Amino acid sequence: MINVITPVVIKEDTVQYDARAYPVREGDAVDEIVKRLPGMEVDKDGNVKAQGEPVTRIRLNGKDFFGDEASAALQNLPADIVKNIQLIDDYGEEANISGIKSGEPQKIININTKEDKRNGYFARAEAGMGSADRYNGRIRANRFKEDQQVSLDVTNNNTSRRSKGTTENTAAMLNYRDNWGTKVESYGSYRFRKDDNNTLEQKVTESAFEDYTRYEYDNSNNNSRNFDHGLFWNLEYRPDSANYFKLKPRASYQLGSTSSTGSTITELLSARSLRQRNSAASSTSSSFGTELYYNHKFSKKGRNLSISTEINSAHGDNSSDLKNDYTNTDSVGNTTLEKQYQYRNNNNKNTNARLRMAYIEPFNDRSMIEINYQWNRSSTKTVRNTMDLDPVTAEQVLNQNLSNDYNYQFITNRAGLNFRHIDTKLNYFAGVAVMPSVLKGQDLTRDNETLKKTLNWIPSARLVYKFSKKQSFTARYHGRSNQPGFRQLQPITDNSNIQNVLVGNPDLKPEFTNSLGMEYKQTDWTSGFVMNSRVDFNQTNNKIVTTKVIIPDSIKQISSYINTDGFYNARAEYSFAKPFSNRQFTLTYSGGSNFSNNIAFTNNDRITGKNLQLNQGLKFRLDIQDKMNAEINTSFSYNQTRYSSGSLSDRETRTYSMGLAGRTYFHKDLTLGYNFSKDYNTGFNANATNPTLLNLYLDYRFLKGNAANVRFQGYDILNQNTAISRDVFDNVIVDSQSNRLARYFMLTFQYRLQHFGS
Repeated sequence: MINVITPVVIKEDTVQYDARAYPVREGDAVDEIVKRLPGMEVDKDGNVKAQGEPVTRIRLNGKDFFGDEASAALQNLPADIVKNIQLIDDYGEEANISGIKSGEPQKIININTKEDKRNGYFARAEAGMGSADRYNGRIRANRFKEDQQVSLDVTNNNTSRRSKGTTENTAAMLNYRDNWGTKVESYGSYRFRKDDNNTLEQKVTESAFEDYTRYEYDNSNNNSRNFDHGLFWNLEYRPDSANYFKLKPRASYQLGSTSSTGSTITELLSARSLRQRNSAASSTSSSFGTELYYNHKFSKKGRNLSISTEINSAHGDNSSDLKNDYTNTDSVGNTTLEKQYQYRNNNNKNTNARLRMAYIEPFNDRSMIEINYQWNRSSTKTVRNTMDLDPVTAEQVLNQNLSNDYNYQFITNRAGLNFRHIDTKLNYFAGVAVMPSVLKGQDLTRDNETLKKTLNWIPSARLVYKFSKKQSFTARYHGRSNQPGFRQLQPITDNSNIQNVLVGNPDLKPEFTNSLGMEYKQTDWTSGFVMNSRVDFNQTNNKIVTTKVIIPDSIKQISSYINTDGFYNARAEYSFAKPFSNRQFTLTYSGGSNFSNNIAFTNNDRITGKNLQLNQGLKFRLDIQDKMNAEINTSFSYNQTRYSSGSLSDRETRTYSMGLAGRTYFHKDLTLGYNFSKDYNTGFNANATNPTLLNLYLDYRFLKGNAANVRFQGYDILNQNTAISRDVFDNVIVDSQSNRLARYFMLTFQYRLQHFGS
């Protein structure tokens, strides 16, 4: 009997990959399979993208695994226990039960294991020491016994590759799942993390005004230490086939401290200011919350009632010392000195509550109607005290203008009606909701109150048409309301940088965003060909944008916020993946574009900033079993910004990238690993370089079942690693460059244990 392997199967919201079609080397983790899947990307830090979107969650046999720590989940499981991997567009738990799908889906991965691999254990331990005082240690362990899962991941290293700076990291995660009897399922995780980070950064900021441009040149040295504890739990109770309860308690605690030194030169026409700064801050925060969900299925097929309620409470306290010394030079050459020494304390408390009810009534086997209601209340209270410090005597005096006691509440009531039709080829959903909202603010210090009431009609729709088992088209629309941020509303002045003063606006209204998206998928199950394309458009009414005013005869800038219309964003992405020669070769071509029409106000003039981003990528992957795995990639990205202001010319940046990464196997037990990349950057302002990165390692495995291996690694051998970026928003362009982990060499020993069966 011939066992035919179907590499890819597409269902409505799911793409399923058969693991047998993507063999990997003995001892590899699941992430090595994911790297081979068409449409999937795993970066050097273990972050996963699918069809251009981040994967937010991993499930194991349909159950959450390590929460939202996707990279940890993929690195914790051995590849040889996997039966298939599913990429799912997930609309949330309630949608999975009711069938009514609205809003934007999240990409998640579900890993189904082989039936004979669901009892046993797997553990991997490694330790390494290197040059430049580098070290790395990690223990990963998993135990499966029928319905029980226990997983542990503990790490301690100073080789973490964050996007900016260098980091020492200690982390631990414990994941647990079990059935308590036949009706109760309990699962959750505990997480601890400590990070010590040092970042050296250069920034160039250009702010466009109608008749001139304001420049800032910043150099900083930032140190931070953060501790994070989190406990997340789930209890599911199924008393019978008709009723379902779920309780989700959670708690977290954070402790942090930062210190920063730096200087900023600000230039406007012929005026100039030099700011020397030194600051330190400490913070604590805690949060507690719980969610209760209930679902009842009536005896009539399709009739359904669901009720959910949620409450969360968070408390934070932040204290900071700030020292700024300014040397200001006006347009005629006069120089003045200015000192700003302050101590600040902020105490915040936030409480959120939510209640939702939904009832589904079927018309027949294919059509149904849903009636839903949702109430939300967000309440925030903050007390801020600012003390001015005398630079000589250190005497503290309360600054009444920068201190405040402020409360605000945002309350919404949403009632909706939805219709859904399910057929073999055509599935569609259409609905409308009405949502009145109330935004209230009380400034207790100044005895001021604000009250804003709005009413929004929110239509939503989703259509899925299956041309065949290999082709599908999806279109969706939904609207959403976004409340102003607390700092945007608070009616006080933040002058932590007196050259860039920020003032809140208590009269802000909520934003309302209309989102439209379309997606087309095509696959050939036999050959493994996969094509994905999507287009998204977002338009926002009452968009909250920045207003900036330059104080006459100075370079000082006062920023605030205002509602306006005219903002929109359009995005398109596509990817093609085609394997050849029994999937030994895979060619992937991908690209996309993003266009944003940004609005800002400068000196009461409306400025439009049009930002266009284009990217193209070509990747060729070679997989020869027990010989080599290699990936050659090249990409091009283009970023253009045009302002309606005549003071700032068009800005363009280009980045050309090429790379080679892979593993070559010698004499069965010896592996040469390599990762080479080269970037060519043009158009950046922050002293941009064109780094060449080269990482190499030699790995030898030994003992019975190749249970142990020793590795010698060289990281950033050419010592050129830097981080470069460009951000565009409002009337601002920010180019930045920062340090990253530099060259080191390391020797690592790794040992693994594994047993599956009875």
